[in-house]
Amino acid sequence: MVSIAGLNRRGLLRLLAAAATSPILPRSGHAQAPARPLSVIVIGAGLSGLGCARALADAGHRVTVLEARARTGGRLHTVTFRGQRLDLGGAWIHGPEGNPLTPLADQAGIRRLPTYDARSIMFDADGRRLTEAETTAIFDTVGQLIAHDSPFAYRGARDVSLAEAVPIVDPTTRATPYDQRVAAWLSSYIAGYAGGDAAEVSAQGWFGGEGEIPDENHLLAQGYNAITDLLGRGLDIHLRQVVREVRMTGAGVVVATAEQAYFVDRVVVTLPLGVLKRGDVAFDPPLPAAHQGAIARIGNGLLNKIILAFNQPFWPPETHYLRSLSATRDNAAPEIVSLQPHLNVPVLVALVGGSAAQRIEMLPDAAQVDQVMQALRRMYGSAVPNPVETRVTRWSRDVYARGSYSFLPVGGSLDDHAALSRPIAGRIFFAGEAATTEAPSYAHGALLGGRRAAREVMATAS
Repeated sequence: MVSIAGLNRRGLLRLLAAAATSPILPRSGHAQAPARPLSVIVIGAGLSGLGCARALADAGHRVTVLEARARTGGRLHTVTFRGQRLDLGGAWIHGPEGNPLTPLADQAGIRRLPTYDARSIMFDADGRRLTEAETTAIFDTVGQLIAHDSPFAYRGARDVSLAEAVPIVDPTTRATPYDQRVAAWLSSYIAGYAGGDAAEVSAQGWFGGEGEIPDENHLLAQGYNAITDLLGRGLDIHLRQVVREVRMTGAGVVVATAEQAYFVDRVVVTLPLGVLKRGDVAFDPPLPAAHQGAIARIGNGLLNKIILAFNQPFWPPETHYLRSLSATRDNAAPEIVSLQPHLNVPVLVALVGGSAAQRIEMLPDAAQVDQVMQALRRMYGSAVPNPVETRVTRWSRDVYARGSYSFLPVGGSLDDHAALSRPIAGRIFFAGEAATTEAPSYAHGALLGGRRAAREVMATAS
């Protein structure tokens, strides 16, 4: 997940306990061979699938990873952009202290780059830079929204949306145009955090966790795929293998692609929630009602990036974030990350989440870039040059992702993540950022879910 807000409140305490007992993977050599080595298919070579396969292979089981794409990493996708490795999907380690991704990043030799909200500049819709008092007031509200003891916390018996529970994020409840723009920006912030709009995010889910929000979040200088490459080293990974069906038969499972059928003892499904929602993979027999209900209830969020490179920075080079209010429905630049202070490259990455991201991604690349450029020229004047290179993402249109990460909408609960995580008949197992109760929607949650599924598989080998 690429939001700036930090570690998921629901998962922090579980994460610290799990991280304390989880080995750094991969390790050289295999553990003592199990009494009964299992043949296992892992569907998906994202962080969860690779973490699961790594643990199983290191324990002596026969593992094959089937990946639909021509690359590994899944929704972690690192590309070279202007000579620098850049993440088009997940980008941050949220709360690096105690996070199981931190030792993997260090083992992979990745330089971690802390980002801080305090190094932000905010602008109004007309380009006026907000005063220090105005900016402080907005971020005080942000801090209250994400605090584990939030003064806005909703404790009602009937679940409602975050917008209903906290009217300060609903522009229609605000009296002045400025307050309406602030409320709209707060709603955009929530959409970037959750992937869904404040009008659909569950208030009970948002405020329902325990733990604390960390102050630091780390970008990765070499990108997330340095971690997935480390996990995948030496594994039997088959690319361009689109799974069509998972069928239980006899004492095992048949996994069928367009070209081949595999008969194995166990299968671990790490398909993205959006792919499960679309039913792109058939299950025979059909998934149990509890799994189908969870898939239907969990929200499928979206966060896209509009990336612009310039010959030199026209903004303060030490600034971490440029943030702007908007008078329009869809703000294409509520939050812009500057890579200049971290990597010494004049690259800006605009983050857009929720329904605004859905609408904006329907525009051509040039139109999306133009919307961000209009915001930048309001901030820094009409002389701001055109970018020399750009790139945009459209994660909801990616047929192997169909979205960015999960969230809990009104009526959803952590029980849905738990239901989706349950094994079926001791043969089909689930993992991924949606199929975990430990920090769902986060990259480290995906890794923890993959490791948990590996332990469940290994428990059936005795």
